[in-house]
Amino acid sequence: MSNAKKFLKSSVIYFAGNILTKLVAFFLLPIYTRLLPSEDMGYYDYSISLLNMLIPVICMEIWSGIMRFMFDSKEKEKKYKAVFNGLIIFLFSLFLYVIVFLVLGLIKDVRLIVLIFLYGFFVMLQNIYGAIARGVGLGQIYALSGIISSLVTAFTNIVLMLGFNLLLEALYIGAIIGFISQIIIIEMKVKVIPNIKFSMFDHAMIKGMLKFSLPLSLNSAFFWFLSSYNRVALTAQLGLSVTGMYAVAGKFTAFMTLVSTSFSLAWQELAYSKGNDKDRGTLYNVASNYYVKFLFAGLLLIVPFISIIFPFLIHENYADAYELVPLYLLATAASIFSSFLGNIFGAEKKTGIIMYSTVIAAIVNVITLHLLINRIGAQAANISLFLGFMTNIVIRIVMLRSVTKIKIDKRILFGFSILFCLSLYVYFVGEVILNIIFVLVVLVLCSFVFKELIQKALSAIKRSILRKV
Repeated sequence: MSNAKKFLKSSVIYFAGNILTKLVAFFLLPIYTRLLPSEDMGYYDYSISLLNMLIPVICMEIWSGIMRFMFDSKEKEKKYKAVFNGLIIFLFSLFLYVIVFLVLGLIKDVRLIVLIFLYGFFVMLQNIYGAIARGVGLGQIYALSGIISSLVTAFTNIVLMLGFNLLLEALYIGAIIGFISQIIIIEMKVKVIPNIKFSMFDHAMIKGMLKFSLPLSLNSAFFWFLSSYNRVALTAQLGLSVTGMYAVAGKFTAFMTLVSTSFSLAWQELAYSKGNDKDRGTLYNVASNYYVKFLFAGLLLIVPFISIIFPFLIHENYADAYELVPLYLLATAASIFSSFLGNIFGAEKKTGIIMYSTVIAAIVNVITLHLLINRIGAQAANISLFLGFMTNIVIRIVMLRSVTKIKIDKRILFGFSILFCLSLYVYFVGEVILNIIFVLVVLVLCSFVFKELIQKALSAIKRSILRKV
């Protein structure tokens, strides 16, 4: 199978999974914003942001190491050998995780600490099982289990909130039950437990995994300062209510991550599988340019769309979240492309570069945030986040010259930047007709930008129809 076909097939699978997963979570927003006080939404978002720092650091993102080493072999036994040795590392990480929560429980009275602990534990297992499913080539199972997990989470949330009057607790319990359902589904299909045995222990492989994963662990710590620290700073400086508004604004980034996550997962697998190919530099360059175009096109379509639907989805108690959405989306687009470039270094097994670029970007984010937060409030989190990820992107593109010289089309960058500024004006004016017109204009422009891809897609469909006839 060609690189393009392999990438598109994987992307379609992950897109189908992600679109249903994100839509389920997104359409729960009316319930959340009607029933949950902004302080509770802020606390939930705050606790999850702290877990997002703790879990990858303690686990050293071993799920990424497991998947990367699984792709080194096509033999089933060798793939599960990578799984077994990765799980050895995970058991040590799990011990540290338990100790952290025991100490935390002794020195501080943490609200719902048991639920927070269980949430983090099952996130770790879900990440590992998801990596294994993708490592053995069962991306469709990974996507399907994700859909079922989201449906289970949504159903549990609704039952607990409306039937038992559990509000904040329902967010944790629903997510935990959803994670468990996904883990069970993947285990039933992939059969991790029956396929691993103690004879697979390989000291050299464990050492190699640690060498691969340790920089990712440190990267995750600094990535937290780049991507999640802002929530903690908002809580400390402006209160949980503002954090709740920021969290709701962040829910709309689901539209960006919907498509991008699908491409990112497929790209990660393709990049990892081509990590030893001699012509991979050309692949990286072509893929990077297409990715930038897709991100900008998505951003320009999503901003006016959100302006139209926001009043119908979000309760008036969270109306202040409206002004935070566009720049949050812009920062999200920058973070998505940053991760895309990071997967290239993962394929090259140069995870140290990922860490260095993230450290510098995190410093930019934190400094900018504290310079602006008392002046412009929550919007400072979006601006600092965007500047941090842009710093990350520039560093990674410069460092990629050792592999290939990526040349992003400057005309596309300039044109899309002008259009984004225009989209902001249309968004804040708020007129429905203006937003609809802007969407139509963007669609026409995209038809020219992606003319070649559209023609190839139509030709492929035509050939497929002729073959069936």
